[in-house]
Amino acid sequence: MSVKIIIKGTTITLPSSGASPNWSPAIIEAFKALADAVNAVIGTYDIAPQVQTIDDISNNQLTSIDNLSFPPLDVRAATIYYTVYRKTNLDEVTEAGTLEISYNDKRSVPNTKWEMVRMGQSDASIDFSITDLGQVRFIIRPLSGETESHEGIISYRAIALLNT
Repeated sequence: MSVKIIIKGTTITLPSSGASPNWSPAIIEAFKALADAVNAVIGTYDIAPQVQTIDDISNNQLTSIDNLSFPPLDVRAATIYYTVYRKTNLDEVTEAGTLEISYNDKRSVPNTKWEMVRMGQSDASIDFSITDLGQVRFIIRPLSGETESHEGIISYRAIALLNT
């Protein structure tokens, strides 16, 4: 008896373990269908969910976000989903939103080749920017309370749209 597997609408028939047919074509077909299914969901420059601790970041210090970079030769635009949580002994703030970025090589002023639109809720006293090379950065503004008691994280993920 054979086994039928359906992957994104493609039916693959695998022979049962006691059958004598060659398994190779069905296995190859299954792996191709699985690769197509996974690649349709995750792109080459998509960023998987990540968290960066910002406890030790000084106020007004420009800091890069780990692994949140988009090569302009390959990526035309991206949507970045983010949350920020910050806390001192006197203040606690959160923010959630999206950063929509798009690349245009014709912009001549330094660090303006990527346009960024920020949408979201609340205010965690943080500002985002992006370099011409596609590195997303941030600056935190002071919160009430003791600087040495500052705790914080940025959580993020991104979906990139390619040039080709």
